[in-house]
Amino acid sequence: MNIKDKSLNFQYLYSRIFTFGLNRKKFVCLPKSNSLFASNNSRNTFIALGFTLFSCGLFFSGIIEWFINGHKITTEFILVFFVAHPIVAAIGLRQFLWLINGRQELRIENGKMTLTKKGTFLTKTQTFELEHVENVRNEIQENSLSLYDKTLRNIALNRKLLFSHIMGEILFNYKGKKIKLFNELTENQKAELITEINNLKLKPTYNTV
Repeated sequence: MNIKDKSLNFQYLYSRIFTFGLNRKKFVCLPKSNSLFASNNSRNTFIALGFTLFSCGLFFSGIIEWFINGHKITTEFILVFFVAHPIVAAIGLRQFLWLINGRQELRIENGKMTLTKKGTFLTKTQTFELEHVENVRNEIQENSLSLYDKTLRNIALNRKLLFSHIMGEILFNYKGKKIKLFNELTENQKAELITEINNLKLKPTYNTV
């Protein structure tokens, strides 16, 4: 192994530090003849957990600032410490709850696909007509990535976890939009879910309602 390869390997091993977190890996896939239920837990890292948990402390910044430094209560003080900071803290709390407790559920029945996020607040259920779901695919083949690309993905992971809920292990197109699905799957799990979705797309719809 030459110096360049050794350097890339060291950088990759170092970048893996950015991916360490609580192990919440869980994937469920329960196909039936004309329906499908699947779920996948959220992904997290210790860095993302620490940052979002720290931001929750902004809920109390106004009280702490007033108690310690005895600031006079002004309009600016109220806007910063009792409006802006609580908004940031609420966003951080929402993300923190998702990181430690979140999961995405997929249901397909009666010709409709429903994606639901659970484990945090202010989530929105998405519903898609299965006939318009197109090009269900693997986001990327991990084995096909170079060591350099894997290093970049590891480093970028925390930015994604801080601002997104769904990493998008599986993608599909819906009426011109790219939809992301699930967070941390093995290649076999990706293949299984893609196959089950495509199988249901080929079947006629029977409305049982």
